[in-house]
Amino acid sequence: MYPHTFLWHYLWIAPHALQIVISVVMIRRRLLREFPVFFTYTVFEAVQGGTLFILDHAASVTPEQYWITSHAGQVITIGLRFALIYEILSLVSRHYPALEQLVRVLFRWAAGLLILIAVVVSGYAPVSSYPVLIFNRVHEVNRAVSLIQTGLLVFLVLFSAYFKLSWRSYVYGIALGLGIFSSVELATSAIRASLGLEPGNYVFDFITMATYHCCVVLWLVYLLVPESSRRIVKQLPADNLERWNSELERLLLR
Repeated sequence: MYPHTFLWHYLWIAPHALQIVISVVMIRRRLLREFPVFFTYTVFEAVQGGTLFILDHAASVTPEQYWITSHAGQVITIGLRFALIYEILSLVSRHYPALEQLVRVLFRWAAGLLILIAVVVSGYAPVSSYPVLIFNRVHEVNRAVSLIQTGLLVFLVLFSAYFKLSWRSYVYGIALGLGIFSSVELATSAIRASLGLEPGNYVFDFITMATYHCCVVLWLVYLLVPESSRRIVKQLPADNLERWNSELERLLLR
């Protein structure tokens, strides 16, 4: 049983309340067309967080009903987060056709790998009751998505640093928050798996919730601060992105 302290309630409610604010900001700044998946993800997480909070405090709801609802929502979250990865990579590479094509190829491979992981996890999952079996599979697939998102963060850090691209843009702010949360979630999940069912494991839930809260604040700050003027990088003294794009076009069209 989790300790439902004031901190627990705050870390549960605050991020989702801020996500409602983020949704309003995106509507007012007309960012829905540019970030449709991120907007959908934000709204869904706010609705899901509020729904689970109500179910958790409703006496008529059984623990099994709560966890079935929670993991059904997590399945949708996994799909939205994976789609968000593609949205971010597409926005980063949209001015360079060859890079954009490479992103599509890599994403298809990543999606195939994720499906393979889900199938393998399903095949080797321990035999148990139906709800527990489903929960274990969802948890493992979610860990795989977190691993891919962590790789996305590393890619964007290296990409922006190498080509001197600005981090004062919405797309990098979204990717940064997503990558930080995925990294922490992946780390805490691995630690908990190695420790087993220890009594103090709920501390890692606090860490994950606090990290998510910080990432939501980061998203809100990025959306409130004016975005730096965008420019297509065509010429750089030592790192010519246009040349990379031309070479990729040549290789992909072979």
